[in-house]
Amino acid sequence: MDWIEGEGKTMAEAEEDALAKLGVSADQAEFEVVEKSGGLSGILGRAHFRVRARVAEEAASDVADEASETAVIEEAMPEAAGELPHGDVAEAGREVLQRMVTLMGVEGTVRIGECTDEEVALDVEGEDLGILIGRHGATLDAIQLVVAIAANRHVEDGARVIVDAEGYRERHREMIEARALQHAEEAKTTGREVVIPDLKGYERRYMHVVLKDNPDVETYSEGDGDDRVLVISPR
Repeated sequence: MDWIEGEGKTMAEAEEDALAKLGVSADQAEFEVVEKSGGLSGILGRAHFRVRARVAEEAASDVADEASETAVIEEAMPEAAGELPHGDVAEAGREVLQRMVTLMGVEGTVRIGECTDEEVALDVEGEDLGILIGRHGATLDAIQLVVAIAANRHVEDGARVIVDAEGYRERHREMIEARALQHAEEAKTTGREVVIPDLKGYERRYMHVVLKDNPDVETYSEGDGDDRVLVISPR
């Protein structure tokens, strides 16, 4: 197996960097020191260590076996895209989203989530995915739009595509629900309408759904375009 290099301010950091790139534990790798600076550089905080590492021969076969076993398991999974509703849209979307994630320099893996007759869910799994989400989910919404257009381009019976990362969508829905209930209580207590501006379209729709069966308030929207607001009115 080829050698890779790791760097750090200490030998331990350099070795950890190399192990992260190899994707194995310390007992499965072998190291060679390439650069070791200490002395005055270390005192001044400029110490630098560089190592070469590769998977040890006895571990390499184990890694190959594990990869083979994983491939067999994944092939046997009943949730293969072709067996899901809108499986063609799901697989096309997964491929496009994975390329976008990679091009953005993010270490994440795209999984196909729940697929129904109306929509396809794609989820990015990984760490430090904040760059995919953006401020108030703006980047995630933009990515979702691009993926949806690409995934539905060559199919007659399309589906809505939902892109999520780090469970952001679910956390955001919980926040919107809590906000809707809070404003509904305010309208009920004060007896006055509560006007909520600066909501995205799907946020307004979700608030309508949350409060639809609330016996104390009713909701409606006013205005056009960016000026459209949600109004919660006491009954």
